[in-house]
Amino acid sequence: MRFFSRRNDVRLEAGVVVKRSQDPLALEREAAALVELRQAGLAVPKLLGKNEHALFLEYIPGPVYADLVDFLDWPQALELARWLAEHHRLTGQLKGDLNLRNFLWTGKRCVGLDFEDPPLPGELAVDFGRAAAFAATYYPALSEEKARCVQLLLGAFFHLGAEAEQIRAGYLQEVAAMHRRRRRPVGLGEAAAFFDSCLERVRLEQRGGAFDARSSP
Repeated sequence: MRFFSRRNDVRLEAGVVVKRSQDPLALEREAAALVELRQAGLAVPKLLGKNEHALFLEYIPGPVYADLVDFLDWPQALELARWLAEHHRLTGQLKGDLNLRNFLWTGKRCVGLDFEDPPLPGELAVDFGRAAAFAATYYPALSEEKARCVQLLLGAFFHLGAEAEQIRAGYLQEVAAMHRRRRRPVGLGEAAAFFDSCLERVRLEQRGGAFDARSSP
């Protein structure tokens, strides 16, 4: 079985995930991050071995979050938020690549994948906003299903104490970055209006108590 990756060859071979890359420095960086984060208690795959051209990783079954965005539920949203919060607590930095293909859902928890990119400086709420940007812009972008997903994510981020303006700044930062790397990016103004609409809906729901039943620890 082959996994989606734009930069690497990633396959399941004899029950082990084999990630092959032509960038040995990126593999070394990812191997070190996996060991350090796992030892600290963060949910990441176990590193089983490595050589100059490949990592050998524990296989953890489950859908990636990019495949869940059109039907995300509250536990999934909250566990992603908690994973990001714990990663920031442990590292003091943002995750290098926050594409939601780099997070999977086991049925009980969120597991982070792909640490070949170096972490970035920034406040936790920026990563929250970046996650929302990916959720909003997967095809078909800015749909009603994506709005529902972003609203759930915002509710989870607010549950952990994040501020709306910092999340919005991270969201717009990631949308701007998408303009530099995507062939057909979503317009910045359209993306901003979409976020503001989602934010207003969440605030209305919070005032009406709609998130209270979802906010158990």
